[in-house]
Amino acid sequence: MKFRDNLLQSRQQRNMTQEQLAMLLGVSRQSVAKWESGQSTPEVDKLVKMAELFDCTLDEFVTGDLSQRQVNPAEVIPDGIPPEDVCGYDTHMRKFALGIATGVAIIIAGCAIAALSAGLLEERMAEAVSAGATILFVAVGLAFILPAAVGHASFAKAHPFVEDFYTNEQKDAEQRSFARYLTIGIGLILAGVIVVIAAGVSSNEQIQAIGSAILLAFVAAGVWSLVHGGIIHGLTDIASYNKERADEQWERDNPRVGRICGIIMLVATIIGLLMLFGSLAASDAGNSAALVICSYFWVAWPIGGIGCAIASLAMRAAAEK
Repeated sequence: MKFRDNLLQSRQQRNMTQEQLAMLLGVSRQSVAKWESGQSTPEVDKLVKMAELFDCTLDEFVTGDLSQRQVNPAEVIPDGIPPEDVCGYDTHMRKFALGIATGVAIIIAGCAIAALSAGLLEERMAEAVSAGATILFVAVGLAFILPAAVGHASFAKAHPFVEDFYTNEQKDAEQRSFARYLTIGIGLILAGVIVVIAAGVSSNEQIQAIGSAILLAFVAAGVWSLVHGGIIHGLTDIASYNKERADEQWERDNPRVGRICGIIMLVATIIGLLMLFGSLAASDAGNSAALVICSYFWVAWPIGGIGCAIASLAMRAAAEK
């Protein structure tokens, strides 16, 4: 018996699908399919985990014959059992959405404090409070964003495939929830715009500053609703999650993609820094147009990201031909 024969038989004896085994092992369904077809072999840690799962030794599983081994009826998965969230996907995604949305909202709230201090305090005090508030709120915001992002990357690496366990009713409920988040978010931002327009009618600079601060506060709350709602809206789209993980795996298996994207982003960084510091130097020399260029230095990085995506898609299309 070959390993792939033992794997196929052990899985089928337990009425287990490739998707279910993939979720238990933390691999993609395609990986299980390749193991069973003999196109590839799993890593040692996956072999050990499967041997434990199928209640046999590693030697028996890899080189033995499990065709005569009796399976405990309790290990057989009954027909008609709906998929379950065995890896904690739903809990993780909700925690991820909360962390990202809260971090972004806190950073914007720091801008509101800075705007308020600029209008209500004397110049020196305003600069100190504004700078301090900005640094503090950015730091607190990143304290939410970075752990959420790192945690999501770790989760995605550990669980490259998730079987779609959401019912149609749950998906419909999330659609309605997203509509509420969207309505609330847009409503809050519009409310802030109304406030700042009303404050702008006054010639009092303090009232205008308060209006600007209120606008940013409403924007912070509105953005929280939009970001949180958007991520939660996407959590039921398991197919997109699995596709993203498959794309990431392909990129890991093809290191040329990483090297090319690294070069693209390095060039983008050089261009962005030249736009920033070169324009500042030119503006100091009296070139007012340079300030316009300087304000758009950050565009280099989104363009670099788009370039990476295009390069990755082109290389993948070429490889699939």
